[in-house]
Amino acid sequence: MAALIGGCATEDKPRIPVGEAKPLTPVTLAAPDRSGMVPFTAWPAACDLLPEPTVREVLPAATTIVINRLAPTGDLAEKEPVLPGDAECQIGVDLADAKPAASGKVPVRIQLTLWMVGTPELARKTYDENIAVTVNDKRTTCPAELVTASGMDACTDDGNAWTFLKNGVAGELRGRAPVLRDGFNFEGRKKGVSNGKIWHGTVHARLLQAVVTRLP
Repeated sequence: MAALIGGCATEDKPRIPVGEAKPLTPVTLAAPDRSGMVPFTAWPAACDLLPEPTVREVLPAATTIVINRLAPTGDLAEKEPVLPGDAECQIGVDLADAKPAASGKVPVRIQLTLWMVGTPELARKTYDENIAVTVNDKRTTCPAELVTASGMDACTDDGNAWTFLKNGVAGELRGRAPVLRDGFNFEGRKKGVSNGKIWHGTVHARLLQAVVTRLP
């Protein structure tokens, strides 16, 4: 998929390459129960939807990739998780040309969260509720080429996170853009366009497409 961010013809160098992910075999989703939701034990793992080889295809310059399956969160009083333990995935990426994070951790963080796996109706309701909670003036509909290529039923972009809906699965992909060392730029960056916009509009968009095309 071509970069989603356009601009002038002049391109700065040196360039950090940005690749495209190869299609993976779609996962198989279990049938929902009477509540309309797929039981937690049968949800696909978020990290399995965005495995390390896929991340490396999009970010071939990555030196280190750390993938963490996050523990479930919920109401401790009720002792009930809000999401299954592998419905959220944090991916840390180190790029040689990125400045170290102040925390000492890897400078890039990508987070994929599955909000709902169930019937199309329940997933749509969850998607709409989450959009309503996080609505802001910057939220827009995702580029038509991305929606068509991925087969999504709905998708929005707020400049920091992409939200998606496809065939009973709703979720979000977000992440912190790296701060690059002086003189370094992502491949495809045009004069007047920030590396942050290339990160979100191209890198994140390609990772999102890889995730959604794994959903049936």
